[in-house]
Amino acid sequence: MDNIVSIGRTKKPHGLKGELKFFVEEHFVDDLMEAEILIIDVKGKKTPFFIEDVRIGNNIIVKLEEVDTPETATTLSAKEVFLREKDLKYAAQNKEDAQLPYADCIGFIIFDDTTEIGIVTDLIEYPQQYMAAVNYRNRDILIPLNPAFIKKIDVKNKKILMELPEGLLEL
Repeated sequence: MDNIVSIGRTKKPHGLKGELKFFVEEHFVDDLMEAEILIIDVKGKKTPFFIEDVRIGNNIIVKLEEVDTPETATTLSAKEVFLREKDLKYAAQNKEDAQLPYADCIGFIIFDDTTEIGIVTDLIEYPQQYMAAVNYRNRDILIPLNPAFIKKIDVKNKKILMELPEGLLEL
């Protein structure tokens, strides 16, 4: 079997069609939305399932092929969920890398709310966090890629939407 990465857990069944609620770590949600197959740990065996549909609202709701009743869905509740490493945009080598998927962000544009700050030209790893090197108003600055400041990473459009502390750009 391919290398797999844990992305979260199934929760309770949802509705009457065999759908399941999922908890998925935030940085894997886009990967789940695009995946065709996910793997669920069923009684110690990694079992692949084809994804029929994924909806996101207050919860992530997943419909799997051949899971058509609440009773069948119940057998899959509270189980660990995996995706194949090759289906991840940020193929994680270990858990720590999975929590900091910034290595592929060179070339992304950083925005503070709606204001364009600049393009990430380099990433510097410090023990506490990653720093993005950006040319802002004709000078090189470092912006902390701290989850507290990041509102969204839009992989498709290569944008990082942030809410930076006041005065950070003036340092």
